[in-house]
Amino acid sequence: MTKLIHKTTKNLLRKLPIFLPAKKLHYLARRFIFKIYNALFPTATILLYHRISDSKNDPHRLCVSPENFREQIKFLKENFRVIPLVQLVREVRSKKLKSKTVVITFDDGYSDNLHNALPVLQELDIPATIFFTAGYVGSNKLFYWDLYAQTGENTPPEDQGRPLTLDEAKTLSTARIIEIGGHTINHPKLAKIPPNEQFVEIFKGKIIVEEMLDIPLLSFAYPFGGRDSFDKNTIELVKKAGFQYACSNTHKRVTNNSNIYALPRYVVRNWNLEEFKKEFTKFI
Repeated sequence: MTKLIHKTTKNLLRKLPIFLPAKKLHYLARRFIFKIYNALFPTATILLYHRISDSKNDPHRLCVSPENFREQIKFLKENFRVIPLVQLVREVRSKKLKSKTVVITFDDGYSDNLHNALPVLQELDIPATIFFTAGYVGSNKLFYWDLYAQTGENTPPEDQGRPLTLDEAKTLSTARIIEIGGHTINHPKLAKIPPNEQFVEIFKGKIIVEEMLDIPLLSFAYPFGGRDSFDKNTIELVKKAGFQYACSNTHKRVTNNSNIYALPRYVVRNWNLEEFKKEFTKFI
């Protein structure tokens, strides 16, 4: 899209009378074309978070500090239309997507989603979907990638690095602005295991969380979520399990033609506000 806008801007500038400085004229022409393009071809952005924590032990870069998270969400609220994932899906289905739309999601089900993320989301009235890994949420186990990261270190696991307890999961699920989704049982790379094992991970993971929280799950997120993490067969199994839409982790924008069982997302890192603004321009 950026290349197309740049080319169109140059063509428009050749036809306009020059009565402004070239730099200013270029900016106005580009802005005008960008608005027209967005009106004709609207896109939305789904953001993916994992942890909201000041943890120093973060080899996978999953943590966003509470301070940076608040600044990021505040910026989004002030400059974009932030809506629930289910509303985005309805708009894609009806081909009525609106530009400057953002959706917030979290993967895995860390306890700091309740203690650090939820207060900010509630304060700013921002909806979010949190995908629970059923074999970890409500258990005493650390996520396996966090356990591996801490092997050989003397520092004990940080309390906030743990999954949600059962009571915490129930508290989070009752928040008005929160939707809970499925994320398998054990967080495998689904496309790398046989179809029957995939279905157990997807369907049983759904049932576990539904029985845990006494709510229906409509949404799903593929563990890892890259192009090698799921395939057409996986998507069919997600549908068969009863999920109505699903998120991947492929870095693209959502359009009116997006597959609602493979909605793309962008991972957010621990960026301060200026870094976030710079990175976010790549997402819209």
